[in-house]
Amino acid sequence: MIMLKLTSENLILREMKSNDIFGYYQILSDAITMQQFGGPVLENDLDRKDTVIRMKIEREQNKSFFWTITLREEREFIGFVRLFSYASEYYDLSFSAMGDYRNDTDFLKEVNRKNGWEIDYALLKEYRNKGIMTEAVRMVLKFTSDCNLSPIYAKINSLKNQASEKVLISNSFKRLMPLIHDLSILNSQDPSSIIENKEYGMMYVRY
Repeated sequence: MIMLKLTSENLILREMKSNDIFGYYQILSDAITMQQFGGPVLENDLDRKDTVIRMKIEREQNKSFFWTITLREEREFIGFVRLFSYASEYYDLSFSAMGDYRNDTDFLKEVNRKNGWEIDYALLKEYRNKGIMTEAVRMVLKFTSDCNLSPIYAKINSLKNQASEKVLISNSFKRLMPLIHDLSILNSQDPSSIIENKEYGMMYVRY
């Protein structure tokens, strides 16, 4: 599958270049950002060449797509949008905290492991809350629609991250299920009461 450069009136989404790694590292090494993002804080410098090569290989294998977000008039890294396939090893990585439940029959009734893709995204702090990510995600979803990639899933680590949920809802995502690591809670409580607890995460879907 060919990865296209995506353009709008305000933004250009393009392949990552080696110089983009500095901004990428800035996002992944920020503790507050990664708490919202739901991943480990990066503590070591990324190898620029190896990172770009790995992303190219994964794109050629239809495992993942990575876009650098730039302002149309500046062309410098300000954030990223990524898509990865649940038919690859990214499925187990994405749901590693859920243990064996990620392969449970009931869970797989809700999550399409064969055809599903997950989208995630982040911006440098100074570019947040300006509508940039809503536009960037919309551009990538146009790409997924043109390529017949469906369904598209997304996750947020905490419902306190209202800005990220707003990005998803604005792009026609629907809440699918709470994301909690203690499955006994999910089985013993009314789902609505779980959703009201903003410490929990949420999974979304767009068909």
